[in-house]
Amino acid sequence: MKRSVTFLVVAVLALGVIAATFAQTKNKSDPRVASILSDLGLTYKVNTSGNYAITYDEGNDRTQVVYVMSGTDTYQGIEIREIWSIAGNFDSEPDATQLLDLMKESAKNKIGDWALEEQDDGTYLLFYTIKTPVKIDNAAFKMELQFAADVADEQEKAIFDTDDN
Repeated sequence: MKRSVTFLVVAVLALGVIAATFAQTKNKSDPRVASILSDLGLTYKVNTSGNYAITYDEGNDRTQVVYVMSGTDTYQGIEIREIWSIAGNFDSEPDATQLLDLMKESAKNKIGDWALEEQDDGTYLLFYTIKTPVKIDNAAFKMELQFAADVADEQEKAIFDTDDN
């Protein structure tokens, strides 16, 4: 039973990573994102991949970076964009208990979920991801950005006891 739960958890997390990989199809920044972020009064930077990075003040001398992908995917005519925020890096593959805890949290959250990506150096990047329609009102988009920051920062503090992201 324990082995099948571990397999299920790893399989679901792997699907999230695959979806995140397909979302990164362009290296050019999307001016629609810049327009929304400017309208919201948010300060941002564009990285070399053309994605947008917004740094949030999480209080208590903590910050959290949220990324907005420029590349989009389309599903049944709906253009989808990914928002994500890094919680931290595991030095090795997380254990089944850690993965199960993250899956349980994902089930409670109404938007977004946890994803895990193995890095070239053998570490595992843990990040919170929200897939959202490109055509979303600015207030809802702003809420999603803040939600990603809050959730990722909470786990960064709880799991990794750092403020690196």
